[in-house]
Amino acid sequence: MQVAGIPRRLEGKVALITGASGTNSIGRSIALRFGAEGAKVGVLDIDVAGAGLVAEEIVMTGGEAMAIACDIAVFDQCEAAAGTLAQAFGGRIDILVNNAATFKGPVSAYPPRPFDEWTTEEWDHILSVNLRGMWFCARAVHPYMKPLGYGKIINISSSTLWEGVGTLVPYVSSKGGVIGFTRSLARALGPEGIRVNALAPGFTLTATNLDQPGVGGMAEHIREGQCLTERNELADDLAGPAFFLASADSDFMSGQTLLVDGGLNFH
Repeated sequence: MQVAGIPRRLEGKVALITGASGTNSIGRSIALRFGAEGAKVGVLDIDVAGAGLVAEEIVMTGGEAMAIACDIAVFDQCEAAAGTLAQAFGGRIDILVNNAATFKGPVSAYPPRPFDEWTTEEWDHILSVNLRGMWFCARAVHPYMKPLGYGKIINISSSTLWEGVGTLVPYVSSKGGVIGFTRSLARALGPEGIRVNALAPGFTLTATNLDQPGVGGMAEHIREGQCLTERNELADDLAGPAFFLASADSDFMSGQTLLVDGGLNFH
C-alpha cells in the first residue's frame, strides 16, 4: 500500500535510524517519513519496546520495518544491530541516521547547571553516547555501504552549538564534536561514494523536552528569538530535511550542516 501523496523516492533503500522510539521524537518522525517514502527501516533504540511501536506504525501504513535493541555506546551491539538489519533486508544498508543522544548523565534528573558542577561520570556518559556512539554506528554500517559505492550518513547535531548554552557544556561540546566528526568522515568516505552530512535542530517540542521543568517559559523565549515566531519547532519539522539529505537530491553535498531552528541562529 502506498501512502497518498508520497512518491516513495527511497524505494529499495535500507535505513538504520538510531534513537527512533517514542510517541513524539525526532527519530520517530524521521522513521515514519522514510517508511512512507519506501525505505525499509531499522528502528534502533535502547528502548526496544518503544522502537517496536514505531516499527508497527510503519508496517500499519504499508511499509517495512523492524525494531532493533541497541546501546550505541557499546560497539559490539552496534555491529550486531547493523548485521541484523542487513541480513533481514538483502544484505545492504544505504542510509544511517545517527540521531540517538542524551543531554544528561545516567542518574541526573535535571541537567542544566554551571560548568564546574557536572561530574566526570556525566561528562563521559554524554560524550560516549552523543559522539562516540555515532562513530560506532558509522563503523558498523560501513561494511554494508562500501560495496554499494554509495551511502548516506546523517548525523544529528544541535543549534545549541551556535548559542553556546553555558549550563549545558557537556551536551554542547558533544554536539560541536558531531560537526567535526561529520566533516572528517565526509573527507574519509567521499572516495567511496558515501555522503556524510549533519542536521542541527533547534529547541524542539519533543516528549523529552516537554518533560523538563520550566519548559513553557523557555519555549516562549526561544520562539520570540526566531525569525519564524508563529510557533516552536516540532519533531516533524526535521523529517523533510532528513529526507532531503537521504535522497538523491543531496547527492552533491557532503560535509555540510543544515541548521533547522526557525531562524534562531544563522549559519
